[in-house]
Amino acid sequence: MATSTLPESTTELRDAYRRLREFRQGRTGDRLFVHPTCHPAEPTGFCYCEGSAWQALRFYVKALLLGFALRLPINSFKVWMLRRMGARVGRRVHFSPGVWVDPTFPELITIEDGVFFGMGAKIFTHEFRIDEFRAGKVAIRRGAFIGGFAIIGCGVEVGQRGVVAACSVADRDVPAGATLIQSPARILRRPDTP
Repeated sequence: MATSTLPESTTELRDAYRRLREFRQGRTGDRLFVHPTCHPAEPTGFCYCEGSAWQALRFYVKALLLGFALRLPINSFKVWMLRRMGARVGRRVHFSPGVWVDPTFPELITIEDGVFFGMGAKIFTHEFRIDEFRAGKVAIRRGAFIGGFAIIGCGVEVGQRGVVAACSVADRDVPAGATLIQSPARILRRPDTP
């Protein structure tokens, strides 16, 4: 079928796939890819489960392998597997138990030398919002510390020796040497006292 005879929505989706492919290959200077979509409860065109059975199977096998590798106590195997899947991982990087890395676009991840990930930390390279799909390059610079159960969002850069404190959500860049920490817990309402 010729491209000129495709409905506009199909043509736009093919253009979006092309732009996403270029973004994933590093042929654009952008750090975030954003494309408007319908609500994620309906087919968006960006989920592997909407494609062919082979495409979905390939993705789920990749996700299972990465998840298995990250659960093993052997750090060098975790690093090897991430590199094998396209992530750029430096030397002396440590992944504590329970770290999760988004298997969708591992090639968008750069982790420099000497980075430490606490237990249960998570790195996301994509997300669906109510009306858009996002994919983002994640860069964690030399000597950064990612605390336990911290979340690094897609498109975020943690600067050199930056810290993302435990249980914090990095939804924006963390400058070099800075610490991102969630607000301290506080009591909003005091219980009645006798």
